[in-house]
Amino acid sequence: MKNPFFKLAERSVGLLNILVADIDEDEKFELVNTKVMQTIGSLLAVLLMAALVVAGAIALYTGLFEYIPFEASGYGMLLLAAGSVVPFVIPTKKKSAYSAMAQLFHHLVLDNYHLGKKLLNYQIKGVAAESQSNRKYSRVLITGLARAGTTALTKELAKRGPFASLDYSNMPVLLAPKLWAKFYKPKRTENKERAHGDGVKVGLASVEALEEYFFKVIKDDSYIKEDGLYQHELSEEENELYRRYQNSIADGDIYLAKNNNAVLRLESLTTHNPDLAVFLLVRDPLQHAYSLMQQHKKFSAQQKEDPFIKDYMDWLGHHEFGQGQRPFVLNGVGTQDGDPNDINYWLERWMNYYSHVAIGENTFALTYEDFLAEPKLTLTFISSTLGISLNLASTKNFDKDPVSVGRVNEALLSDANALYQKLKSRCQNLSS
Repeated sequence: MKNPFFKLAERSVGLLNILVADIDEDEKFELVNTKVMQTIGSLLAVLLMAALVVAGAIALYTGLFEYIPFEASGYGMLLLAAGSVVPFVIPTKKKSAYSAMAQLFHHLVLDNYHLGKKLLNYQIKGVAAESQSNRKYSRVLITGLARAGTTALTKELAKRGPFASLDYSNMPVLLAPKLWAKFYKPKRTENKERAHGDGVKVGLASVEALEEYFFKVIKDDSYIKEDGLYQHELSEEENELYRRYQNSIADGDIYLAKNNNAVLRLESLTTHNPDLAVFLLVRDPLQHAYSLMQQHKKFSAQQKEDPFIKDYMDWLGHHEFGQGQRPFVLNGVGTQDGDPNDINYWLERWMNYYSHVAIGENTFALTYEDFLAEPKLTLTFISSTLGISLNLASTKNFDKDPVSVGRVNEALLSDANALYQKLKSRCQNLSS
């Protein structure tokens, strides 16, 4: 009965989602009628299945054994009992790290944007948009193309300074983490290597790129299209909502976000938020492209085996690689029909991304290579820029050797290297 029950739950919550929607009443009336009919259909299916189960139980109790062609006390019953037990003792491969009920809960929460907006209103009730501290920077954004070290840098900052951020324990109620925390109190550990297979340990205490769901909801996915993720602006009203959301999470600390999609709205973010410090990570283009290609292959295979991984990544706006991969379309440029299994596809993605990233007054460029070789210098620079103290004890260098990459378009690589050198000249000199 799992499938009809799950369908009933999804359609019931979908009906509630429409009922609370702030949309035109005529449109709402039509949608409600459709949802009601779908929900009634699912309810009837569940009732029918329940009736069949009850009827089967009654038949089994009242006389089913009369039709079994062997004596109830003989070998037949022994074989029947053994056959009933075997399916429960044969080990089966677990297809997903999430149980069926956990997957259903994620769908119910994350698929219904109107409910999400109601949860957001609860989260930010009574929270002002103004900064809650007298610091020059009350919010920090770590960004760059995926595989540029943004996760590692964000994790280092989160555990060493006065930062507050979303983390995995907030899933899936991302727009009302205060409410969710009243019911869900997990152990906050980081003891499992993440799915990328890059040695980075994660757990429910790990900060991650979870805030993108906020933008997906307030923009109703309007910037996410089949051929790419499109550049857009935040209105003053949307930005005020964002600030209130940030402040509700930070609670007086510095709001810390890692968001690789920030390039899509970076200009309006920096314009509306003078107290925002942006740290942009830049990596050697060929090594970066190779890492993206490898992750694309890895996640494509994982998503084929477990489709819920793709659902999970799509909810969070993670379209960097995998079956849901979509390129950034910046200033109208970036759509491509190339082969993601070709290194040149990813070099073009690198070129398009870093050609359109503006390094302004409050945007500070850092190199991936410097961060790996001397993380303490990177953290010291950030500490000085933000005017805060960081605990720099037990800072360890990251071991990452360059890999050998095969055939590549030499003209494209030459252009990418030239852009990389130009960007490096604008990166911070950490040794000074």
